[in-house]
Amino acid sequence: MTHQWAYGWGYTAHRLINREAVKLLNSPLGEFFSGYINYISEHAVDPDLWKKDKENHPNEYPGHFIDADLFDDYPFKKIPRKWEDVVNKYGKKKLDSWGTAPWRIEEYYYQLVTQFRDGEWIKARLTATALGHYVSDIHVPFHTCANYNGQLTGNKGVHKRWEANMVEEFLLDAMNTSGSLISFDDPVSQAFLIVEESFPYVSTILTAETKARETVPVHLRSTISDWEVSMIGSEYIKVLYVETGALAVSRMEMASLRVASYWHSAWVAAGKPSPPAR
Repeated sequence: MTHQWAYGWGYTAHRLINREAVKLLNSPLGEFFSGYINYISEHAVDPDLWKKDKENHPNEYPGHFIDADLFDDYPFKKIPRKWEDVVNKYGKKKLDSWGTAPWRIEEYYYQLVTQFRDGEWIKARLTATALGHYVSDIHVPFHTCANYNGQLTGNKGVHKRWEANMVEEFLLDAMNTSGSLISFDDPVSQAFLIVEESFPYVSTILTAETKARETVPVHLRSTISDWEVSMIGSEYIKVLYVETGALAVSRMEMASLRVASYWHSAWVAAGKPSPPAR
């Protein structure tokens, strides 16, 4: 199964999540990142652009999602956490199709630890920015399941409508992120905790989309899955918002908190090096 649409929050929300994450860092790392907050925000969408550049980024696509329910039944405890073990169990071909987000997060996390430790602060800036994108993606319930676009349940098109159109119309000023950062030793296990948290919300959103779909005349419902057609301003998007807007805000706020926590944990793992003065 190949995902045709795995945008992950839409460009605007990805930028906002990374920006909010910088503000949550209360440390010398936070002071350094604050000086580059516009860069970290604007480049939050880079991994989605890399997907389109297959020549330079041929293996980009699977790192944005994991169809966890194809690997195992919820809560996915039988999925090996170590890369070598998951490859041995399922094979590289299935992983490329079913998604590898937790291990993409692991790759960028350890890159970031190394760059912090080695004092490669400009490289670390981009690595942290991209890591934020991948961590944010798995906070979107549709990035954790095989029914990623509602195509298996008569809800085809819900992916972009929920994570992009609805968010951009109603929710870009709704975030009020707070909470304590967490430190952890295993970036993959942490990623799977997020996947386990995100997955159950798929059914909530699909129920809301079924209700929203009733507002669209039958002969026009095919436009819901047409990415070239915006539905901002429609009754369909309004119903999605009424039914699941609070959920979307919660997932965005948690994404910011977890992105900041990944950055913080990498910095701690590197020995809390002092960033350069700007």
